Parts: sequence; C-alpha cells; structure tokens
Amino acid sequence: LQPKDTPARTVRRELQQLQKMAAPASGYGSTAAAAQAAWQLGLIYLHGAGVRVDRPLAQQWFERAARQGRESWAYAGLAWCTMDGCSAPANPAAATRAIEQLRATHPGRADYLAWLQATQLHPLRITAPNPRSSNSSAYAPQNVALLERAAASGDVPATIELGILAFTDQDVERAQTYFRRVAQRSSVAAHNLKVLQASSRSPSAPLQASTSNAAQAALEMAQMYHRGQGVPANFAEAVRFYRLAEQRGSTQAHKMLELIFSQPMPDGSLNAAWMQQLAQVDVSTPVAALNSGVQTPQLQRLPTPLFDLLPAFWRQQVLEIAGA
Repeated sequence: LQPKDTPARTVRRELQQLQKMAAPASGYGSTAAAAQAAWQLGLIYLHGAGVRVDRPLAQQWFERAARQGRESWAYAGLAWCTMDGCSAPANPAAATRAIEQLRATHPGRADYLAWLQATQLHPLRITAPNPRSSNSSAYAPQNVALLERAAASGDVPATIELGILAFTDQDVERAQTYFRRVAQRSSVAAHNLKVLQASSRSPSAPLQASTSNAAQAALEMAQMYHRGQGVPANFAEAVRFYRLAEQRGSTQAHKMLELIFSQPMPDGSLNAAWMQQLAQVDVSTPVAALNSGVQTPQLQRLPTPLFDLLPAFWRQQVLEIAGA
C-alpha cells in the first residue's frame, strides 16, 4: 500500500518542485520559469506558507528572481524587504529604486508601495500632542492621491486601505464600496465588508454619525500600528491615530498619549523602548494595566503588502495556520 498523501507531504512536494525549477543549470533567474519559481519561494518564506517564516531567505529568493530581469514582480519583494528590513536595516533609497523598477510593469502596486514608503517610514521624533490642533487628517493629500491612483488600477491592498480610511472618517457607505470592489479577490476585503454590513444592520450599534464609534475606529487603528497587528509596528503612525482618536473624544487615547509622552528621550524624541512596553497596556480601566490579551481589530489588513500575490495554494497554508 502506498502511504496516504498528507497535507504536509503535499506542501513538501510542491516546495521541492519550486526549488528545483528555481535553480536550473543555467543559473538563477536565467529562464522565465526559474525566475517565477524564485519569486514564489520568496513569497512563501516571507509569509511562512507551509514553512517557518524566514525573511532573510525570502529576500535572497527575491534577489535571485530579479537577477536577470525575467520576473518583474520580484521588484515588489525587494521594495518591501528593503523598506521593512528583511535581512538588514531598512534602506529607503534601495526601496525607492525597486519601486521605480516595478512601476514599469505594475504601476498600481508601485504606487501603493510608494504610499507605504511615504507614510510608514517616518523618524520617531514627534512633538508633544497639541489639544488645540484642528488637523484630523491622518495622511498628507499627496499620499492619499497615491492610494487612490493605485486603487483605480485595481490594486487590492490600496483599495482595502482606502476602505479603512473611509471608515475612520465615518463614511461607512464609501468604505463598503471600496471593500466590495475587491471582495471577490480578497478574503480580508470580504471580511471587512461583512463586518460593516452587519454593524449597519444592527440598531444597537449604528456606525453612521457616531462620534464614539469614530473615536473607537481611530483608537483601533492606533493600537494596530502600536502592536504591529496586520501591519509592521509603526510608532509614528500609532501616535497619529491616538491623536485623531483623542480629537474625536476617546479618553483611552488621551490616557495613552499622556503615558507615551511621560517618558521621552533626553532630546525630546519618542522613546521607542517605552512605546514597546506600552503596547500591551490596557487604558480602558481607571488605572492603566497590562492587557491580558490583544483584541483583534474590527477591520483587517493583509498580513503584508504582498500577501495577495501568493498563489492560492500557498495563501491557503497561511490562512489555515492563522485559523488554527
């Protein structure tokens, strides 16, 4: 009797086939099939699809895929790895070069990655909050224009991001429109659409014209960036959204901002180590305490800006682990 073909055996067989295709005698990236296989291996190791997450190895496969220019998507992998620091500290200049190489064939994703570069990779030097500030815009208009242009070309993560931004602005109808646009191509967009539709039907928790819900949405965005849930941790963006939540009346955001700026660095900049400690602090109680568990944000993002590019088989491996 032949041994039963288990899911683990199937994953191992598929992985071995890709590795064989990616390393022909003519060298990495020397054929279209080899370059595509190397690109897929980079995605697999970046997301831990059936394997352990190995970000340095993921970048190595992206570099092999791009070596002879036969797989244009490889530049998206290089852009993200040099932006997020897969194997070395973040290198904005290298990320920008990779984004421009990607733009020739995939302008929508290039615009989205340029938006990430512009909005998430900020220095951590932030001044103390100004309660009199009336500016509630989370992102500069030119950066939102990048998102809108990417979404117009059909880019999935850009469209999801616009939906989340519309939700934080209390425009639930527009948020649903964005999520609906890519719901058939993304389980994350489908989930977000379902959440908003269910909330809109609930008379006990209306989302429209609700200051408390708008504040809560901004607070959840802040916590997402603070804790690195669904996106890389970004303390600058966390503070941005804490301020927005505070302006919308969130007492929890106000408490967190007081804690954040209670221990700045000697030069007045943001204390990254202190921010890490505060990530699990529960400010919903009269006395701040460590949170026993992190709540999942109401709306979700893709695990990385490249997750939707994983082939369906490998994407399912990630989702099965996440749902286990």
